Amino acid sequence: MPTPEAPITVFNGESDEPVGVQVQRLIAANDGQQAFAAYWLLVGCTAFNLQHEFNVYDEQLHAQRHVNAAEQRHAEKVCGSMTERERQARLDYLAMAVKAGVPSAAWIFATEGPFGDPNALKTRPDDPLVQAWKATATAQLVRDAERGELGTLIAWGMEKMNGSDFTDKDPVGGYGYLLAFGLIQADREGSGDTGAQVYAEGGAMMNAIGAGLTQQQRATALVEARRIAAAVKAGKAN
Repeated sequence: MPTPEAPITVFNGESDEPVGVQVQRLIAANDGQQAFAAYWLLVGCTAFNLQHEFNVYDEQLHAQRHVNAAEQRHAEKVCGSMTERERQARLDYLAMAVKAGVPSAAWIFATEGPFGDPNALKTRPDDPLVQAWKATATAQLVRDAERGELGTLIAWGMEKMNGSDFTDKDPVGGYGYLLAFGLIQADREGSGDTGAQVYAEGGAMMNAIGAGLTQQQRATALVEARRIAAAVKAGKAN
């Protein structure tokens, strides 16, 4: 499962206040999106405090570049005082974002692993706490996929196709999620949309991804994909 990376906008240069102060301001809004922003700010500071560097997106260059000296000093002011307690609290803020249904939050929750330790899936698979966490994380991903959350359909679909310490291999289910992405994109953006074409049944990529499936399995996956897409279109997704 891919490791989450902080958005390149995590340090926006607007405030030199310590990360703890900024996080508390975000959390005070009692809003899922703001809680997610607090999570990413703490993730960004964690990475910076370990590596003492990061990249930013340059609007003029339309590409990422290494930080300059001023941006480096800014990050040091923001992140230098972060405590271990604040770092651990990121998981609480992430849970708030998941509960609020913020797009991609459930997937990031899954990549964090049980209580922030992804290795626990491999080292303690029979631990009741780990199993309970897996059940919760899985239910959240299924919920978002059924709602037509596009990032989750792709990430969860690929995860199910391949299987991992996190989830059993379910190529039919995974294939269905990928097809659902294509159908939803076609409905929203038109059949000429790149995503709609790439994830269309019968397309080159989906033929490659589904090469190990029988025609009956692919037909079953397509039925499920159409069900998800129809529910999303009708606004009846759970």
